[in-house]
Parts: sequence; C-alpha cells; structure tokens
Amino acid sequence: MTGVLALVALGFLQRVLAVRFRRLVNVPLAVATLLALAGLVTALSLASRAEHQLVVAKSNAYDSVIALGRARAVAYDLNADESRYLTDPARAAAYEQSFFDKTQSFARVDGATLGSYNSELAALADRHRADHAAVGFGGFLGDELRNITFAGEQEAAERVLAAFQAYQRDDRTIRELNAQGRLKDAVTFNTGLAAGQSNADFGLLATALDDVQAVNQHAMDRAVAATDADLDATAAALGGALLVAAIALVVLGVRPRMREFA
Repeated sequence: MTGVLALVALGFLQRVLAVRFRRLVNVPLAVATLLALAGLVTALSLASRAEHQLVVAKSNAYDSVIALGRARAVAYDLNADESRYLTDPARAAAYEQSFFDKTQSFARVDGATLGSYNSELAALADRHRADHAAVGFGGFLGDELRNITFAGEQEAAERVLAAFQAYQRDDRTIRELNAQGRLKDAVTFNTGLAAGQSNADFGLLATALDDVQAVNQHAMDRAVAATDADLDATAAALGGALLVAAIALVVLGVRPRMREFA
C-alpha cells in the first residue's frame, strides 16, 4: 500500500511540475518513479514468496510434524499398556481399554471394537492403497495421510500404516496366547526382537514414524531458511539504499524547479 501511494504521489508531482513549469519530463523524478516501481515489484515478489513458504512450513510441514510427534508418543504409550496388560493381571481390563483408546487416537476406525479393529482397518487400508486420496480412518495417522505434500512422504507414511497393522496383529496374538493360559509364550512374543515378534515390529513402526517425520521436518527447515534468505540483512540494506536513492532523486528533481518558482 505504501509503495502504491508513493507511485501515485510521484506521478502527481510529475504532473504538477509539467503543468506549472512546462517541462515534459523531469528526469530525476522519472528515475525515482522507476526505482519506486522496481522496489514495489520486488517487495510484492518477496511477500508472495514468503507467504508461499509460510504455507509450506506451517500447513504442509509443521502440521504433519505435530501429528506425527503425537502419534509417536501415543505409540510408545500403547506399547507400554500392552506390557502392563501381561504383568498386572488385576488391572488387565483397564490396560486393555487404555491400549485400545490409544490405538484409536493413532488411527481411528469409527465403531470398531478391539476384536473387530484389525479387520475393519485392513479394509480401509486396502481401499486407501488402491486410491491414496481415500483415507477412511482418522487419528494422527489419518491426519498425516490427508496432508501428503513432499517427495518421499507418501511412501514413508505408507510404511507407517503397514507397520502399525503388523504391530496390531501381534497384539492380538499376545492376547490370544494369554487367554489360552500361555503367559510365558505371550511374554516371549511380546518382548521378542526376532522378525515377526511384537517388539521387532514395534521397532519398525517407530523407525517408520521417524522417517516420515524427518521428511516433514526437512521441508519445514528448508522453507524457513528460504524465507530468512529472502528477508536477510542484504535485502534490507538494498531496500534502504533504493529508498535513499529515490528520495535523493526527488530532491534533485524538485529543488531546481522550486528555485525557478522563487
């Protein structure tokens, strides 16, 4: 707005001097007007780029970083609830409910129960894999899959979904073993680090979460760095120099005419 007002004022001044002093073009004022126009165009360009980078940093990257950070925290909490379910039989039902509540926070399937969750999530996941725009589940993972923006992000997020499904299947195996009175086998499977055991699959889930979060964190850092580069001290100094030059040219163009008037 200030730049537009400056251009209007310079145009008005040119007109006044042309009419009053019969000078078709005041060269210093014409150059000052061109400098003001160049400054306005540059400022608008920088503002537009900064706005774009803000969208990238906030809506595209930061929102995903927050959702994934919360998903990671919830994942570790529900993994702890799973272990407590085995080690504290007196409160097993409470830990089972807590596990399921956090499961729903991670990837919400409306209307599902612990018994039906895996099959219902599998159906929604298969539909999503056929069409990435179809995300029929909610929670932090659903939020992330609806906000895919950057190269490599889709593939990383798909690994999170696959790892989460594998971990949930492991959990049901643990509960089945425990229900059969095979507590030792359930604990062994729960804490096992061999491929296909629960802790191993949870490690894959944690790694997949870290990978997709790293994609978004890198994009956010780049957007912030690009904005800082556009609006650094050099840009401010050049803008100041342009302003000083324009003011000096206005003085240079007006002062001789004022002397004529006097």
